[in-house]
Amino acid sequence: MYDDGSGIRRILILDPSTGAVLGLEQTFATDQPGYGVRAGDVMQYSAWLR
Repeated sequence: MYDDGSGIRRILILDPSTGAVLGLEQTFATDQPGYGVRAGDVMQYSAWLR
């Protein structure tokens, strides 16, 4: 998990048995009431097939 202070949290999703990258999820780290967003809401999700 990585939070660079921008209000976006990035989570790299790995296969626990192989260590292969399976996906990347970006969520809001803080509430953004001006945009109607709450902390933990998913902003973007990418998945890879292996």
